[in-house]
Amino acid sequence: MTDDLIDTQKAFYENQMAQRKDQEVKERQWKEVQQNTAMLQPIVDMKDAYAQVVAKNYQPSQQEIEYRRFTSGSYIDNAKGN
Repeated sequence: MTDDLIDTQKAFYENQMAQRKDQEVKERQWKEVQQNTAMLQPIVDMKDAYAQVVAKNYQPSQQEIEYRRFTSGSYIDNAKGN
């Protein structure tokens, strides 16, 4: 009977230690996540800047169109000139 009690106490203790270790790991991981997300800056809202660019209706020169085509490797001088 005493051996069963000792085995039960030992199993309980080992279970408690495993739970404590798991909790420590989770706390460390959570702390790292918090530190990493704290370093991120908010995304800048560029809607106003884009609206200003669109409002100016910029038309690139032929030289700029040719340069863009040369550097991008794609056909970009469509009807809008983008």
